[in-house]
Amino acid sequence: MARDSQIGKIGVEQKVLKIEELSDRVKIAIDLYNVAQRRFEEGLDSIREWTNIIKVLNVEIKNIERFIAIAHHNMGVVQAQKNNLDEARKQFLKALEIDDEYAIAYFNLAVVYKKLGDMVKAKEYYSKAKALGYEP
Repeated sequence: MARDSQIGKIGVEQKVLKIEELSDRVKIAIDLYNVAQRRFEEGLDSIREWTNIIKVLNVEIKNIERFIAIAHHNMGVVQAQKNNLDEARKQFLKALEIDDEYAIAYFNLAVVYKKLGDMVKAKEYYSKAKALGYEP
């Protein structure tokens, strides 16, 4: 099978923080939340604590979204391996809705379109993957 006809895989560590690192970082927000809630319940000024929570969580939202994109991508890979090409296509598209710079998801979507016989879309998605630096 040609390289451009095989579903590509990539390690999560190449795409985002490891889940353990994200967990540690979200725990900081939880600890800040507990302090803020305690101060709030005691009638103390807790604006600074709530502001810090918002800052921490806003930074982590993007990382969480990337994990969701990876999960959709990986479900697409599994579906493609089962030859459930329509479901694979849907999963790759969901990954790209979340992360429009996810090069391997473009590549894998191109592979699916090629297998479905839609060479126009396959070529379009191969080009996007290549433009983002992914080549098998």
